[in-house]
Amino acid sequence: MVEARRLRAWWDVLLHVAFTGTDTPSIRSVGLRRLRTVAIVGGGLWAGFLTFAIGSAPPAAKTFNVLISVIPCLLAIRSPLWGWRALLVGIVLTPPTLPRMVQFWSWPWSPGLALAAAVVFYLVGASNDQRELACAALISFAAMAPFLRDWRDTALLVVLGGMLFFLGNTVRQRRLAEEARAADQDRRIAEERRAAVLEERAVIARELHDVVAHHMSVLALRADSARFRFAGPGKADLDEGVLREFADLAGTAREGMTELRRLLGVLRSGDGDALVAPQPGLAMVSELVDRVRAAGTPCELDVRGDLDVVPAGVALSVCRIAQEALSNAIRHAPGAPVSVELVAHPRSVRLVIENGPGERPTRTGQTGAGHGLLGMRERAAMLAADLDARVKPDGGFRVALTVPLDDGGRSEP
Repeated sequence: MVEARRLRAWWDVLLHVAFTGTDTPSIRSVGLRRLRTVAIVGGGLWAGFLTFAIGSAPPAAKTFNVLISVIPCLLAIRSPLWGWRALLVGIVLTPPTLPRMVQFWSWPWSPGLALAAAVVFYLVGASNDQRELACAALISFAAMAPFLRDWRDTALLVVLGGMLFFLGNTVRQRRLAEEARAADQDRRIAEERRAAVLEERAVIARELHDVVAHHMSVLALRADSARFRFAGPGKADLDEGVLREFADLAGTAREGMTELRRLLGVLRSGDGDALVAPQPGLAMVSELVDRVRAAGTPCELDVRGDLDVVPAGVALSVCRIAQEALSNAIRHAPGAPVSVELVAHPRSVRLVIENGPGERPTRTGQTGAGHGLLGMRERAAMLAADLDARVKPDGGFRVALTVPLDDGGRSEP
């Protein structure tokens, strides 16, 4: 059963090569495709010229052999297999139409047809796999063998044809290996970016859950204390329904806190101290600037507006974006001056960080291909903010963030 299946597969390949199959060369570059077309057309025209210039024959026979030397090359531009089939016609019909060619150079085919065969054999090797090449080589040898009288000519044709098939197939294998390597590289870069995005989203989730947990804790405390704050000496007792409502609110808040802590326990990867560590706010931007100055980098800070009215979640994300932008400025443009502008408007928060060109600018940092900018974009997208991170004309880098706020001082969805 296995042998029959294998023979059937080879038979299908033979039919594909000899009759039904078509192939298209895989060339990604438009320039290389045009150069290949020009080279093949040039080879075909030169083959036709050699056939026309060498040997004496009736005009009809010579015209036929010129065409049969040019047509295979022209067909091979789109499909090398169809060019090879046209070449087989020339291999079979040239000896009877040019009987004196053997006296000219010992072979029954014209030099132009030999040149066309070299071009087509190479293109077939560069466009088909090994099994298809094996079938094409066997059929080609079967077409040429009846016209050869010396075993040395036969051996020479086998060696030359095999070398052309092998050379074309070597080029094909190298191209396939490069394409596979490029595809693996693209997949690796995509996986790295995806991992960086997921990691940044996990960090954002952990930090925002801390902020939400704080608000839930305050809600639970206020709901628990409401019965004592609104009822007491000199005040009317609260209705039983109101007391139950406050109790339900406090219970719901505590349940929410429990679920948040459980979720935080899954998201957290550090030690337990991080669970109670305070989250940074906009006030930390000044500390970040001081650290940049301590590292020997000139850094200017311009803060305007009331930073206290900015909600904790927005302040946290803005601070993280500022931290990443300053880190990139120090890493990718060492020694370049940095300016930080932080403005809190009633309806928006504006952060602009600029640095000049460094002494040894790093390409990744300047083009925005690093994972740090991916994290900044994730945070900006979460806040529905406008983030502009790009290279300046002087070679420096600029990060501009605008976070919209509604009338209540909260980030818009």
